[in-house]
Amino acid sequence: MKKGLRVVFWSLVLGFSSIALVVVFIAASLLLLPDIQQLEKCFTTSMFSVNLCPTSNNYVKLQQISPFAIHAIVASEDGSFYSHKGFDWHELEQSFNANLRSGKIQRGGSTLTQQLAKNAFLSQEKSYWRKVKEAYLAYTIEQKYSKSFILEKYLNVVEFGPNLYGIKAAARHYFHKSPSELNPLESAYLAFLLPNPKVYSKSFRSGQLTPFGRKMVNVILRRMNSFGKLSPAAYHLAVAQLPNFPWTGLSKDAFLGAPSYSLEANKPQVDLPNDSILDEEALEELLKEEEARLHKPPVNEVPAEAQSSEPTYPPPTETEEEVEIE
Repeated sequence: MKKGLRVVFWSLVLGFSSIALVVVFIAASLLLLPDIQQLEKCFTTSMFSVNLCPTSNNYVKLQQISPFAIHAIVASEDGSFYSHKGFDWHELEQSFNANLRSGKIQRGGSTLTQQLAKNAFLSQEKSYWRKVKEAYLAYTIEQKYSKSFILEKYLNVVEFGPNLYGIKAAARHYFHKSPSELNPLESAYLAFLLPNPKVYSKSFRSGQLTPFGRKMVNVILRRMNSFGKLSPAAYHLAVAQLPNFPWTGLSKDAFLGAPSYSLEANKPQVDLPNDSILDEEALEELLKEEEARLHKPPVNEVPAEAQSSEPTYPPPTETEEEVEIE
């Protein structure tokens, strides 16, 4: 009996010691992460080697960005940005369950703060350990900096297309405008690009939006309206002009009721019909559908009777990255 108790005792000791070592290792590793105060200075980001510098020619202050663009990206990428503390627990739970079902890390569930942490300080590695580091950095960033500061840094470092980083470069490349001049349609288009900019920017190169692109832009516009950031009149004008991509000659001033820079959601606009497209899962469902379409076999491998009358597009090349919903 005594021998059995000794075995149990030492097993518990070894177990607790192992847990303690793991905790110490994780704590030490997190403490060795980059100093987030680099965000206040000029530095080169880890993800894509972007020069994130407030004095550079490609940097733009938040107040110099069209509020339409700010609210389109918040509505598309992180609707709870103004209220969370760095994490969207619902999204994290959904992402964990989706990754568990697929057996691989496919869905990110990241807030804008987590995306900033990843782009500025981490690598493209897809692992749960990277997500832990990302979460820790996001928490420390939220504790130290305002939402406006975080959003400004994010908009100056995020990727909008192949070798295209920051909203100033994106506005110039896609629409030959400054960020302050972006109208709701252009803003929604830039927001549409973010989940997979290398692939989704093909619509610009082809000169027309795909059916998926039109749906995404429309949903983003509707979400802006539901957050009180796009008036019904502005929404209806945007929908009427949607087929005219890339909307040459359509100025921001043509859209009545420009929103303020406040990140908090206002009372929802009620002019639009209440249907399922306003649901917060609408963007995610569209992204899932497009991901499935991108991974279908080429048209010549599909039996003729199974082909639809909808336009088809070639599958992604080896350089096209898998869609990661952040």
